Amino acid sequence: MNDNQSISGPATLGELWRLRNAAAATLSLTEDQMRRAVVVAHVEELIALIDHFSPARAVGPEWTRTFEPLVERLWTWRDDATMAALAEAYRARGPAWATVVNTLSPEQGAKIRAGLSHPAWARLPILSVT
Repeated sequence: MNDNQSISGPATLGELWRLRNAAAATLSLTEDQMRRAVVVAHVEELIALIDHFSPARAVGPEWTRTFEPLVERLWTWRDDATMAALAEAYRARGPAWATVVNTLSPEQGAKIRAGLSHPAWARLPILSVT
């Protein structure tokens, strides 16, 4: 915006469309960076990430809304041995972590993988960068 322009009201449809495309492009790039980081992360790093989703810290719909997509990506991007190591680490913590252990079980992983007809990132908004 230059000195001759003023904020005179709501954004135009064209401005909103460009903003939407920029947000979609940013989300796509962020998803790719997340995938790269998860693929090379050690089990300890993945545990630290999952620890942010402690059911005691974030209960209710917010926990489900953010944790389930993470677990889906872990099952998509990591192998069975890594997922088993994660499950064992949380199983050793006791019943408070049972929900996390259940999402890391081989049965849950099989359901998630079977339900993916396309990569996890394919659910991102269709984007057109102009």
